[in-house]
Amino acid sequence: MKMKFSQRNRLLTLAVIIVPVLLMISCESVLFIELEESDKLIVVNGALGQDSIVAVQVSRTRHILDNAPLVPLENGTVRLYREGALLEELGYADNGYYTSASFTPTTGEQYTIEVENQGYPSVSATCEIPEAVAIIAVDTATVEMEYGDFYYSYVQEEFHMDVSLEDPAGEENYYLITAMADRSFTEYRDTTVMVLDSLFQNGKWYPYVKDSTYTISEIFRFTENVYIGSSDLIVEAITGDGILFSDQLIDGKKYSVRVTTWTDNLMSADSAMVDVRLHSISESYYKYLKSRQKHYESVDDYLSVPVIVYTNVEGGTGFLGGYSTDVYTFTTFVPEFHRDDYYYFEK
Repeated sequence: MKMKFSQRNRLLTLAVIIVPVLLMISCESVLFIELEESDKLIVVNGALGQDSIVAVQVSRTRHILDNAPLVPLENGTVRLYREGALLEELGYADNGYYTSASFTPTTGEQYTIEVENQGYPSVSATCEIPEAVAIIAVDTATVEMEYGDFYYSYVQEEFHMDVSLEDPAGEENYYLITAMADRSFTEYRDTTVMVLDSLFQNGKWYPYVKDSTYTISEIFRFTENVYIGSSDLIVEAITGDGILFSDQLIDGKKYSVRVTTWTDNLMSADSAMVDVRLHSISESYYKYLKSRQKHYESVDDYLSVPVIVYTNVEGGTGFLGGYSTDVYTFTTFVPEFHRDDYYYFEK
């Protein structure tokens, strides 16, 4: 009886394992779904800046599964209007960009871009250039921050910038903070000078080569955007374009926004010139940047709700925004190789 009972248990165990596997295999099937391609539309992307020559990029939409590069439209007709009056027809430059010959927008005025291209519905977009808001001051500090987990920690230097502004009261304002640094690096070159000499020994002169190596260095300057972050209460998004926020919590108030970067981003062979830029941006520009960042953050999250990127282009897609800028410049010096490495310690 024991033998039969043991054999029965083995058979039951095998059944429990095999039956689900067979069910899983039998339920597998390959589905081929044909997605109809919607009509292609014109895409217009452009930010019109105070005292910057007008330029917009024109391309077309692609199929949802199309991974091909951007398709610029090179034969379009692009017109620029100010307050409804035609200013000029933009000329084609390169890679889908259409630019003005010399026109630069001014604050407080409304501009419209109209685009026509054979085979596509015509599109238009309108934006306004907001007034610039001044940076009152930028206070800086270098802070050692400790990071890590339960077992290990490391210390890294942060460069803090408190950007102070006074928000105009009674109106909706939108801001973007960026930073740019003019810094330098040292390039070393080893130059060996061959020096001939001679030695007198036992009544004879013996020539020989004496090597002398001199280190020559040159300093080269360059300008680049500085990656910045922030954990400030009013900051709504950290985008590839900069730190984005509105005046929803600071309407009509003076406020200092804490902006941070690594000290490594400001290292220089000599002093570095840092430009902190406060861009006052239009509502359309703000909504586009904010929704685009949410879209980027949800791309690999299969449980997130799909995000539709904002557009103000009628008849097509893309965005047209306006901005004006105030710049605050200061000088700092973070020496090259000021730290060979970051120090780690075990908790």
